[in-house]
Amino acid sequence: MAETTFAQTMRAGEKFAESVCDIENAKAAISAAVDEGKEAARRVVTRGRRAADHLEESAVRGIRRYPRATVMATFGVALGAGLLLGLLVGRARR
Repeated sequence: MAETTFAQTMRAGEKFAESVCDIENAKAAISAAVDEGKEAARRVVTRGRRAADHLEESAVRGIRRYPRATVMATFGVALGAGLLLGLLVGRARR
């Protein structure tokens, strides 16, 4: 009886040690995945910033190249938005 209890205790200890190793492996895998996610997020943010800078430079270049067309387009968009908003507000009051 004592041998079986001792053997059971040893097996339980081995299983516990295996589970601790499994937990450590899982912890390392999760840590690596989190680090990879952080790096991917940094790359996406950097790419987004570069794209925004490029868009800004293109817009500034277009405004400098075609100032009258820019003013007319802005006026047209504002007029259209104002008319649309006026129609929507007018219909809402009815």
